[in-house]
Amino acid sequence: MSIRILGGSAKGRSLKVPASARPSGARIRKSLFDLLASRAPSGSFLDLHGGSGAVGLEAASRGYAVTITEKNAQAARLLEENARALSLPARILKGDALGLLPRLGQFDVVFSDPPYEQDIPGLTARLLAANALTPGGLLVCQHPDRLHLPDAPGWEREERVHGSNTLTLYWRDKIGSA
Repeated sequence: MSIRILGGSAKGRSLKVPASARPSGARIRKSLFDLLASRAPSGSFLDLHGGSGAVGLEAASRGYAVTITEKNAQAARLLEENARALSLPARILKGDALGLLPRLGQFDVVFSDPPYEQDIPGLTARLLAANALTPGGLLVCQHPDRLHLPDAPGWEREERVHGSNTLTLYWRDKIGSA
């Protein structure tokens, strides 16, 4: 299986995809990056569950300063290979996303698309509490459309449904921001 980068310096180039990955499809990636073009067109980008690299390496191709975390050793190696082959600068870290998060600092965009068997609402609550976003930063959670992530005090939330997937966005509301 291969997947192509949609835009930026590596547009049209293919990624090798590990067997363990469930890559985000072209339609949802296009929607994500169209949305980011108006809300967070540049800056630092954290892909918490790297998998195929379809999102994190797409972000690097579009000029974001990218960090990707991936728990699976084989997938992390393939991410490094893909980044090298496409000449995309990306910091790739092997390990559990939540375990690494406290050491990573803050990002303008944090993207979370974990394996769908995980407790995605619980993971999202932990991410919102983790102080991983810069002021004005955006948390984007990709999840099955049948799952609805909750509102969170001090955060604005918006859902965008794309076929069988949903992107739920969180950002600080004006009252709750410092």
